[in-house]
Amino acid sequence: MATWGEFERQAPDIAAAGRRLFAKHEIAFLGTVSAEGSPRIHPFVPALTEGRLWAFVMDRSPKRRDLDRSGQYAIHAMPGREDEEFFIAGRAEYHADEGLRARVGEVMPYSDIDVHHLLYEFDIDRALWTIWQNFQQPGMKPVHRKWRDAR
Repeated sequence: MATWGEFERQAPDIAAAGRRLFAKHEIAFLGTVSAEGSPRIHPFVPALTEGRLWAFVMDRSPKRRDLDRSGQYAIHAMPGREDEEFFIAGRAEYHADEGLRARVGEVMPYSDIDVHHLLYEFDIDRALWTIWQNFQQPGMKPVHRKWRDAR
């Protein structure tokens, strides 16, 4: 698994697209897997700081239980101009360090972070960036750029 910073160094164009879409919309979608194996989709607010991807998750949220159980996730940014898409997947890990919580909290677009907001870091295994050639014209087709952690 790679941190956001490692991903950014290895695939700068793909990471730049993700950073831009996260900043534009603030909200993305987090996919997790329930204990029964069912997929779940949750809106959430990712944050990039210190070369890492973070999010606060409510302590009673189903997504928290899913992340604590398996750590597996998929994140899809809100679409960009001309239906540009960005997707990453990997493993998430809980962090309890108060100093870290405070630093990540400073870059969040909301300020009501309390003890019920648990901090998770999202390491990245793979990424996909899709743009469209000839958008909304004859011959429109997707152009996919993929990245996978080599480890």
